[in-house]
Amino acid sequence: MPTRRLLPLVGALLLLLSACRVDIRIDVTADNTGAGTIDVTVDIDAEAVALVPGLAGDLRLDDLVASGWLVDGPTQVNSGGLRLLLRYPFESPAEATRALRQISGVNGPLLNPELKRAVDGRTVNTTLDATLQFVGGLEAFSDPALTEAIGAAPWIATAEKLGIDPTTAVSVTLIAHLPGEIKKSTGTEAEAGVVWNSPTDGTAQVVIVGTAESTVDGGFWVTLTNILGYVIIGWLVLIGLLIAIVYLSRRRRSPPREARPQTPRTRRSTNSATPDA
Repeated sequence: MPTRRLLPLVGALLLLLSACRVDIRIDVTADNTGAGTIDVTVDIDAEAVALVPGLAGDLRLDDLVASGWLVDGPTQVNSGGLRLLLRYPFESPAEATRALRQISGVNGPLLNPELKRAVDGRTVNTTLDATLQFVGGLEAFSDPALTEAIGAAPWIATAEKLGIDPTTAVSVTLIAHLPGEIKKSTGTEAEAGVVWNSPTDGTAQVVIVGTAESTVDGGFWVTLTNILGYVIIGWLVLIGLLIAIVYLSRRRRSPPREARPQTPRTRRSTNSATPDA
């Protein structure tokens, strides 16, 4: 059975959310070895929770857990809202790519994500490519697995009847934290990383970021050099202490010199003897 995606599950809960907000943040963090984490934060506002009693219990993520995702929540925040935290630790860019493609369906909003790593000599190049786009409006919140699970997509017909567009109620923010210096980017650089926001009008936001990190001045040899430097400094300090100890010990063992008796000086007369005439 295909894996149920996260975003369509959230979209299915937007049936009555014409004036509510669902904010989704996706953080992709990787180091120069290609390992890292994917963190997804889903914030559902208090109005949505009030309109849909039992909303927390309707979030079924068993298949994501079976795929390796760690789930925390949903927990109550912001005076009645709900927050769901998901984390996926990965060991390689290929594993990260598979996990990123589990977040949304074929209609977006995160399309064709791919994390790549390449080593050129002592330089590690890391790139993240994707597209943020809601394809087909309401259809962005459906996928074959969800349709198969419930037989159809009844929330779409109801939403159309009520004039609700979930794409205006959902925001998706993607943030990348890649190692090294940024060489190319289509996002906004900030302290938190490189940031992209999904358009709500169906247009595409191209996600491209590439970084390069040089290991010439880092890695094993710098670590070894630092260790050797500390060892040499420690050795010199130890030698200095030993020299001081030996010097003080010899001074304590040496007998004091006896004071020489001072011979009184003979004062010469300034008057010379005159022979008798």
